[in-house]
Amino acid sequence: MEEHLQYWTILKRRWLPTSIVFGLLLILSIVKTVIETPVYQASGQLVLKKNATSSLTGVGNQLGQLESSVSGRPLGTEVAVLRSLPLAERTIKALRLNIHPLVFLKNLQVRNLENTDILEIYYTDTDPRKASEIINTLMRIYIENDINANRAQTKSARDFIAQQLPLRKAALQVAEKNLQYFKQQNRVLDLKAEASSSVGILSELDRQVAATRSDLASQTARMESIKELFGVSPQEAVVAGFVGESPSTTLVLGQLQETQQKIELLRLRLTDNHPTVINLKEEEAVLKKQLQQRIEQSFIGSAGRLNQEKNPEKIVQLRGQGLQQGILGNYASIEAERLSLHVRLKALAEVIKSYRQRANTLPQLELQQRQLEREITATDSNYQSLLARYQELQVAENLQVSNALVVTPALIPGVPIKSRQYINLLQGLIGGLVLAGLTAFMLEKFDKTIKTTKSARDLLDYTLLGYIPPFTNDNPIPELIVKNKPDSPVSEAFRMLQTNLRVFNSKQPIKVIVVSSAVPKEGKSTIAANLAISISQLGREVLLVDADLRNPSQHKIWEMANELGLSNVLKSESDLEQAVIEVAPNLEVLASGEMTHNPSALLDSSQMAIFIAQAAQKYDFVIIDSPPLTVAADATILGKLVNGILFVVRPGVADADSVSLSKELLEKADQNVLGIAINGVKANQQYSGYNMSSM
Repeated sequence: MEEHLQYWTILKRRWLPTSIVFGLLLILSIVKTVIETPVYQASGQLVLKKNATSSLTGVGNQLGQLESSVSGRPLGTEVAVLRSLPLAERTIKALRLNIHPLVFLKNLQVRNLENTDILEIYYTDTDPRKASEIINTLMRIYIENDINANRAQTKSARDFIAQQLPLRKAALQVAEKNLQYFKQQNRVLDLKAEASSSVGILSELDRQVAATRSDLASQTARMESIKELFGVSPQEAVVAGFVGESPSTTLVLGQLQETQQKIELLRLRLTDNHPTVINLKEEEAVLKKQLQQRIEQSFIGSAGRLNQEKNPEKIVQLRGQGLQQGILGNYASIEAERLSLHVRLKALAEVIKSYRQRANTLPQLELQQRQLEREITATDSNYQSLLARYQELQVAENLQVSNALVVTPALIPGVPIKSRQYINLLQGLIGGLVLAGLTAFMLEKFDKTIKTTKSARDLLDYTLLGYIPPFTNDNPIPELIVKNKPDSPVSEAFRMLQTNLRVFNSKQPIKVIVVSSAVPKEGKSTIAANLAISISQLGREVLLVDADLRNPSQHKIWEMANELGLSNVLKSESDLEQAVIEVAPNLEVLASGEMTHNPSALLDSSQMAIFIAQAAQKYDFVIIDSPPLTVAADATILGKLVNGILFVVRPGVADADSVSLSKELLEKADQNVLGIAINGVKANQQYSGYNMSSM
């Protein structure tokens, strides 16, 4: 409530500029209403929906589809298109209008009918026929523009696909060639069938290896039994067999055996040195040499393998053991079988190794084949899709596809739009009120003066001694209202001021005070004069001293001469009794006297202190009128010589900066501020409706 009262107070204080602003706007709206020509408004409706042609033919289903907002209604994009500058220029050109496009758009309104896909288009103009033609032409151009946009979009898509088709076809061919090369390089027909058959083949090969190893073990066992039986190696048995089959070798071997028998018989009777024994040994050596040659001739091609076995002595011994030709042949066949089995095992191992290596590569080959096949599938699918889309776009490009349909064409309006005049007046009234309020608050914001008593009290934080209501007269000299109108509310306010001055400072005797303010024109001299009258009316001897030596005013208020005064007394040019003038019972006034060049030095002299001491002894109460605190330092000089300072504040005159500066000066000078008197405040604002006329 207090805040609203504060706003109302601001408006009352700024009533003049706010009234001027409000009146000007209201007058302008009235003038506009009077001179304004009748305005007509034509309207038409467009419905926005997916075209039916695409749905029926199945061609271009994605062309011209209207996107919707979250609420399901068409996006505001279409509204913006209808209000776009290009469509406005085309409509103006089609109708040959002499109007600027921006003015055209200002008169054009487009809105979406709530919860529908319908756009309502309005155009206002002074010519009703032109307004309807503009709406119909605009809707026609919008539909044509939508069709052309869809066709351009289709053509752009078709051209793009036409560029992509050869690339996709080439990519498909490359993928097919890569698969073909992969199969040729890796001998791939059917990897799954090959993997299945490889398992069977490896199993069969493992079975054959096991059988071959079994046969080899059997043949080896047979050979070992023959070896243990005859004590010969397989190679020795083979050599003995070959020797028995050669007639020439057999003959030489027989002669060698006979010679050896003779030597053995002769050794029974003769020594080794006997010539006959020596001759037989020589013959034996010759026969051994012949036998050696015969054996070498029999083993041409195998000499390197059987050199250790071509010992005639050994062959003789073997022949002597009675090895038969059949046993030797069997022995040789067993050895040949064993060698064959060894070769077979080696061959089977190589085949198994080859199959296992192939089987290990099959998973990787299968993975590569699947990747190549997937690449072919994806490329082919992309190519087929683009091909089908290209054929579809060829057909769709020739369709007249549009998302808009005229629901209601614009008719020629018969009457002008209603309430235009009322709208102008209402706009002027509301605009005037708003602008007037803004003017008041802006002036209030930039005005640094103190507006209210509360602001003054909050800023100074001194004891409030009283409110002085405003009082004026036709005379430029301030009125002595307490003397002239003692029963008025203002006189009562001064009496309350002097009472509060005494009551609120009862702890110390108050005889001499200084009255000052922050800035000029706050009424300090008037308050000092009327306060002196109100105290003198109590029967106390009062002296009013005009210490404003720069701009004195007490002699004007009391209509007295200013030939002798305070300056003369301080200069010892006159005494106090000669300079004072009695203006009312119990009240004498001491004017400022002659002007001086240095008032501060005169007031700060010892003569001033002596003068105040004499006045305090002679009078019951002394009031000194001093200059404002922001103008001169006189008030702070005098404040040190008296009991205290009465600070006068007038809202609307004093500004916050000056008041704050004055308070800072008083605090720094350690002045005793008795309290504040707020001047120029209406009585009905401070006395809460108390009937002052009854006092």
